[in-house]
Amino acid sequence: MNKLNLSLQDIFFFLILIVLTIAFYNILKPFIGDAFLALILVILFKRPFRWFRKKFKDNTKRAAGVTTVLIVVVIVIPLMFVGLVIANEAGENYTKIKEQWPDIKKELTEKKIKTHFNDVPIVNKYVDKIKFENIEQKLDEFVGTATKWTISLLQSTFTGLTYMLIHTFIVLFLLYFMFADGDSLLKRLQYLIPLKDTDEKTLMDNIEKVTDGIVINSFLLGAIEGTYGGLLFAAVGVPSPVFWGILMTFLSIIPIVGTNSIMVPAWIIYFLIGDYSSGAILLFAGTGAVLINQNLIRPRLDANRSGMHTAMALIASLGGLLWLGIIGFLAGPLLTALFIVMWDLYGKKYNKQLVVMNKGDEESD
Repeated sequence: MNKLNLSLQDIFFFLILIVLTIAFYNILKPFIGDAFLALILVILFKRPFRWFRKKFKDNTKRAAGVTTVLIVVVIVIPLMFVGLVIANEAGENYTKIKEQWPDIKKELTEKKIKTHFNDVPIVNKYVDKIKFENIEQKLDEFVGTATKWTISLLQSTFTGLTYMLIHTFIVLFLLYFMFADGDSLLKRLQYLIPLKDTDEKTLMDNIEKVTDGIVINSFLLGAIEGTYGGLLFAAVGVPSPVFWGILMTFLSIIPIVGTNSIMVPAWIIYFLIGDYSSGAILLFAGTGAVLINQNLIRPRLDANRSGMHTAMALIASLGGLLWLGIIGFLAGPLLTALFIVMWDLYGKKYNKQLVVMNKGDEESD
């Protein structure tokens, strides 16, 4: 086996390289999420970029500028509009709930609830076991917490808006240069990574495959879930169905929980106030459909497009969310796919050694 002979100069060089790399990482750390988001958008819009570049006769910078403008029109502006709608509707809904809270509490008294469930023996026997004084206390605590949270949110609105604008600018800035200089950056990266060209291509292909699959499935199915939920809310007479529909679209990216974090409380409230038909519609047509989508359709689509097993795709999304927050629903499956690819490459690269080792183990047994 060849020994690795390092001179004092080599050791010093690598030491400086490691220290500077760590320092540079700490400088970039606040913007890692922005860079990751820009990379995802570059992968998703690579086809329009290539089309523009062809139309502009290989004028890469012009194609990069037009593609960045396209992303602003297609994604950034609609998201800002949605944010304004949510902020406006959230304020109105908060005011309505605060005004109507005394009337809602009257409907949730022990006498009222027992009257609602008198004709439902299966439910009635469980209602008798409920400690209603605890429910009233918990509801008051919940409303108090929600009030404090809303006031805090309103107070931080201007700070949050400034923060959002700064990070949006950074993402767009990175986007332009990733499009404009992407090919040279990729070639440089491939040169620095000590892997075979075929292995590097396998890694890059899997990054694109997983990104396309997870993002497209998440937003497509999320939009369908949110629209469906909003229409159901409109059908049963829930106030501000557009607001709830938009909220469900974004919540749907969270596996298992998602849209049902709104749908379940809605049908529970309808059952408690005695509107059984609306409650049943939301329970069966709403919660049931969402559960089927979240636990059967979405993981299967993610698995088919990313090449991962259904269970692995679900765990990767959940683990990513718990580890990195909202951006983790992309990072989790992406890192998991790269982990699987690297172990596959390991198996191929050291196949002969592994066969010899396994034969030796079998003979010793």
